[in-house]
Amino acid sequence: MVAKPSQIFWRVIEWYQIARLKGQIPFWIIYAIAIYLPFEEFVLRWTPGPSIGILFLRFLHEFVLYYLCAKVFYRRIIRRERIIKSSIELALICFVFWALLLLIVHQTSIFSGVNNLRTLLRYVSVYYIIIDLELSKKQISLLLKTILILGLIQAYLVSVQYFAPAGFNNLFVPQNINLEVGGAAIHKSSEVSSGNLKTGAVNGTLANTANTSAFLLIGFIMLVVITLKNTNITNYFLSPKILNFFVMYFAFFATYKRIALLFGLVIPVIVLFLYRRKLWASKVIWFYLFGGFTLIFCSLFFLNVDTSIDGWAIRQGENIDLLGYFGQLFSPEYWEKGTRQWIIKTIFHGIIGTGNWFGLSPAPNDAVQKLIEILPNKASIILERKFWFEDVYWAAMLLYYGIPGVALFGYIFQRLYKISQYLIDYCLEIQTRILGIGFCTFTIITLFYGFVERIFEIKCFSFYLWLLAGLVVNVYSRYMREFHNQNSFSSNRL
Repeated sequence: MVAKPSQIFWRVIEWYQIARLKGQIPFWIIYAIAIYLPFEEFVLRWTPGPSIGILFLRFLHEFVLYYLCAKVFYRRIIRRERIIKSSIELALICFVFWALLLLIVHQTSIFSGVNNLRTLLRYVSVYYIIIDLELSKKQISLLLKTILILGLIQAYLVSVQYFAPAGFNNLFVPQNINLEVGGAAIHKSSEVSSGNLKTGAVNGTLANTANTSAFLLIGFIMLVVITLKNTNITNYFLSPKILNFFVMYFAFFATYKRIALLFGLVIPVIVLFLYRRKLWASKVIWFYLFGGFTLIFCSLFFLNVDTSIDGWAIRQGENIDLLGYFGQLFSPEYWEKGTRQWIIKTIFHGIIGTGNWFGLSPAPNDAVQKLIEILPNKASIILERKFWFEDVYWAAMLLYYGIPGVALFGYIFQRLYKISQYLIDYCLEIQTRILGIGFCTFTIITLFYGFVERIFEIKCFSFYLWLLAGLVVNVYSRYMREFHNQNSFSSNRL
């Protein structure tokens, strides 16, 4: 029987009251945001109203997360409970202090510098909300499965979009927002979420192909980790479920993000090593080597690798040779003259080579201007490629915060990686090991992805990164409490 509207209403009220008594409302809010974010651009695309209203909706979830995080700390202070501690606080506080100190020392734009820092750390609030909650195994499993399902939804949609007519794909083109009413903060955020698509590429329901491919990597990691938990891998490759694997990988191709295609190949190897299945990992590596040599050999005869092909050209609607575009990765000219490679070398020369080890400024525009002053002979090309500086985000952080800032930020993720490694090594529950292996893989991919993309600023990727980090620390803390309780119980009996 179908429930009456009145019955549904009272069931919702009852569910809310139970969740509130158990202190689980923050969890369900985060869960709702986790589902909403991949579809945010599509929702805003069809939301009527003035630009200022759309901009408010774009930032609404951030305000909610800040409120919930502040509420966590306020409640602990009022109740005189121990302030949350998870081994990254000192490094995080030092990093923020260092960024603010650089703003004062360099006397640059405080608003721009603080906004740049906000974009980098805006979802740390999710981390502290999650580690404060008493999460059940069922809730953790729900989050992990939801990430996988959302990734598959985007992968199948992207695959359909690639072959669909323009009329269908126009339904998903992000709405243009009037940035003038929002100021610099809106402009900074919108650069990362802009709807600037490569010609022929598709983006699902996200803002652009960078956001789509980054989100697909998250879903792909969960797909591989959950799939390889089974002892018999051969049976999986003979089952219909293998279709999810191929659709997900084809979606990487449909976004025209070459780095996502490469990481898609690396992820199964990382996961197999973390599962201690070195034999299978070696088989996959040998398969890749054989396929790579075959591709290179065929490229000598069939691929017309045009080194003038770049992302800017295909964004402007120019016709390109797709085989040449992907095959360009194998040409030596690409690695010598590639935009990102040149920017990384320029930043290292300006920071390391000239002794400016402490960074130039947390304000992006001011940092680039100072780099021009240091390297005046490269001023014109630096200004020409200014937009791409944050695409090499680790190098950009070196430019903004110097060696101390990069070291502190890197230490934060090194500590989180160690905690997730503990879950793999010492926890027997399969769900806990899935979480640990998933986050370890996530961290490794993030480390390398940060050299070619502003990965920490991309909304979905950053949100899920801190969400999974919070889950890892939450589970780790629970195991530590249980371990100490067992030891105390044993000592009392003795």
